Amino acid sequence: MTEPTKPPQIVQRAKWFQMTEAASVGIEIAAAVGVGAGLGLYLQNNVTHWRPWTLYIGLAIGLGAAIIAIVRTARNFTRVLAAEEAAERDKAAQAHESGAPGHPGHPGHVDPEASGGLYAPPSGHDGDSP
Repeated sequence: MTEPTKPPQIVQRAKWFQMTEAASVGIEIAAAVGVGAGLGLYLQNNVTHWRPWTLYIGLAIGLGAAIIAIVRTARNFTRVLAAEEAAERDKAAQAHESGAPGHPGHPGHVDPEASGGLYAPPSGHDGDSP
């Protein structure tokens, strides 16, 4: 049997902690743009005197940092989703190997698509009487 690969660190965190990271992206974007604009304005007034270009450069740097934060968060959650899907596939494969009823490949499993979507599970009575 092969050794399972270690999931990324973001996957090992608690679900609520993963969600707080996603929720903090908005604050991180605002802070990056604000710090970039503030630094650009400070440099413009005290160092360069290149009105308004230093401010624009600071804004561009802040927007770049905000985009990096968005991409980082998107990559983290792509990893989380991939790990969750892999876990579900492993769970389904284990259930299939054990022959659990209701899973594809088990003799008691009926595919609703194969039956035209009109599948009704067999019952012990005709359905009219309780």
